[in-house]
Amino acid sequence: MHSTLKLGLKLADMLKLDPVKIKRAIELMKCDLVTEMVGEFPELQGIMGYYYSLNDSEDEGVAIAIRDHYKPLGPNDSTPNSPTAAAVALSDKLDTLNQMFSINIKPTGSKDPFALRRAANGIIRIIKENNLMINLAQDLAKLGIREDVINFILERDAIN
Repeated sequence: MHSTLKLGLKLADMLKLDPVKIKRAIELMKCDLVTEMVGEFPELQGIMGYYYSLNDSEDEGVAIAIRDHYKPLGPNDSTPNSPTAAAVALSDKLDTLNQMFSINIKPTGSKDPFALRRAANGIIRIIKENNLMINLAQDLAKLGIREDVINFILERDAIN
């Protein structure tokens, strides 16, 4: 979570977003994973976090970011549409790719057991559909994203 938070705070600075909301959403975004509700119904990941955080009087923007940080779940799913939620989702997906590539877990021709292609496609869609002023090659490097991850995302962008 520390690396996701570092990415989130850098994105907050880059996109001129409230770092306090980004930090809080990242701190809480996975808390619902330990609940019995999500254990029984995994499809409620994020959704239950949204309701739990509202119940605990968290800021609504933080709650929305918790709910939407998994988005998009696929090509037909919507992307997060609030700036805070988009930044939190980007932080989570970028960190996942960075960490997996750092231990040499990369998708192969027919295998992608950790849905890394989906994460890369989600990053591209979030940036484009939210009209974020992020240059994939230059700005991701400034965020500390590995060169092989940047190339992987650029390849996905060329395919889409």
